[in-house]
Amino acid sequence: MTYTGIVFDFNGTLLWDMDLHNQVWRELGQHHLGRRITDDELNTKFIGRTNLEIWPFLVGHAPSRAELNRLSEEKEAAYRKLLLSLPHRVTLVDGAVELFETCLTNGIEIAIGTAAGKTNVDFYIETFHLHRWFRPERIVYDDGTRPGKPHPALFTEAIVRLGLPSQKCLVVEDGILGIQAARAAGAGKVYGIWADDSDRAKLATVPLDRVIHNYREMGLDDFQ
Repeated sequence: MTYTGIVFDFNGTLLWDMDLHNQVWRELGQHHLGRRITDDELNTKFIGRTNLEIWPFLVGHAPSRAELNRLSEEKEAAYRKLLLSLPHRVTLVDGAVELFETCLTNGIEIAIGTAAGKTNVDFYIETFHLHRWFRPERIVYDDGTRPGKPHPALFTEAIVRLGLPSQKCLVVEDGILGIQAARAAGAGKVYGIWADDSDRAKLATVPLDRVIHNYREMGLDDFQ
């Protein structure tokens, strides 16, 4: 195998939920900014960013740690409630589990690098039983110590925890900032994944090694 590791983003990559996050962010934008958040703002200021980076834009100042924690948890609780109100959406992207199993059976190391915070990550681990495939230390999330994407820190840390050279790793992302982060982390291959036509059009604007719609489109050939 030329590529012996793979790092997945989570939201919009393993779980089709970015529209739900965006819906909640737009509602918060209407409340705090008095206007609708634009698509460009979502792509450049929200998707892939940490809450520490997002909230100053919404509230117009750098919130205290206590205020940031309160605001962030209110947003994430609203998102989780919305997701759980749509049971048919509470499922990993088609083919993901099979790809996890294929990787682990064939000696390909797997990790997650996500800008999600701990409460959401704990929710994902419990809901999707992620520890069946991912070692706890290989789920890298926003713990408040790393900048969000497009900074490579999340992916760099995930690759370090795989114990592999970055050029031996493939990264799967859905967001422009995440793709930039994967490139900056030195990933040998970067794949884009799309949930709908607008996502596919967005991915067409950046250089990628491959674009997929689900993980049934991937196999061992992708690691050659």
